[in-house]
Amino acid sequence: MSLTLKLSSLVIRTLSKPIANQLKAQAREHERFRRICVSMAQGLHRIDMRLRLGSLRDTAASQKRAAAEAELRKLKPTSPTAKTEAETKAEEAALAKVQEAAKPAPKPHIRPLSESKAIESGATFISETFLFLVAGGLIVFESWRSRRKETTRREDVESRLAELEQTEKATREALIALEKELLQLKAKHGELSKSSKRILPRWVWEEPEETAEEVETPGLLTRVASLFSFGESAEQQAEAVINESKSVGTTSTRDAQQPAPGALVTPVSRDGNAAEPKKA
Repeated sequence: MSLTLKLSSLVIRTLSKPIANQLKAQAREHERFRRICVSMAQGLHRIDMRLRLGSLRDTAASQKRAAAEAELRKLKPTSPTAKTEAETKAEEAALAKVQEAAKPAPKPHIRPLSESKAIESGATFISETFLFLVAGGLIVFESWRSRRKETTRREDVESRLAELEQTEKATREALIALEKELLQLKAKHGELSKSSKRILPRWVWEEPEETAEEVETPGLLTRVASLFSFGESAEQQAEAVINESKSVGTTSTRDAQQPAPGALVTPVSRDGNAAEPKKA
């Protein structure tokens, strides 16, 4: 994150605190704002008390239900016997307790807050919400800015790579054109022979494997005719030297890829182990 963004974030967080305090002061002075704070505080108070009392009531009701069921189990005899009147009344009372414990408890009455306390609570809630929104907004903005910066950097790198590839291709084409013109000048002055080699190194004029086209190998008649250079123009002589270099380069590449006769070839099996060597 840049220094300017850090300073801006610090300034916004510093200014948000007095703004929050001003909101609390306005909540006490203005009637409409005060009513909003009171209604908000009373609603939050009711929700908070219902959550707290609900958990307490659930715990107390489950304990009461468990005690009533345990008492009912104690009164039930293990073997069928004649019950006395007192035992029957006790069992009925225990059963009534169990049924009463199973009933849902009535909703408790929640006492509302006083007006001064409600105003204070509502104003505090509004100020804290404002501070939270400011902090959350800064975090979201910083995250969005970093993602945008990373995306821009990647796009810039890709565009530069594409530009470099185009520049390299144009430079190669220009060098090859200059070489061709130089060979034509040599041919005009009679300084170009059939055994002449190209001026540029191979890595400049040799095309990549995926884009290279198959160079047609000259036949016997073409080779015999190429020995006699009379009647050929300078352009044709230069093209002959260039094509001869391409054909020689293609042949040498194929010869390097093929094994020599009589050499041992060690095939590799599917599991990665070397198999028994064979003669090519």
